[in-house]
Amino acid sequence: MATWKDLDNESGSEKEEAEDEANVAVGLVATLTSEVKPDSDSEDENEVYSKIPREELIESLKELLTHFGLRTNELKDLKEKYVDLMKQQE
Repeated sequence: MATWKDLDNESGSEKEEAEDEANVAVGLVATLTSEVKPDSDSEDENEVYSKIPREELIESLKELLTHFGLRTNELKDLKEKYVDLMKQQE
C-alpha cells in the first residue's frame, strides 16, 4: 500500500495523475460532506475520512464514477426508447 511519502516521491506524469485523482477525490468528499445535515458532527466525519487510505479512496471513487457513467448511459438509452414509444403512440 502506498503512503503519502511514496506518493510525494512519484515522478512527473505519475505525480500529476495522482494529484489529479486526489483533487477529484477531495472535491467529491467535499461535495458529500457539504450535503450532510447541519445536526451532524462534522469533526467525526472528517476523522472517518482521514482514516481511509488515499489510494483506497481514489479507487473507490473511480469505481463509483464508472458505475455512475454506466447508469447514465443506461438512462439515456431508456429515455430514447421512451421517446420512440411515445412517438409511436401518437
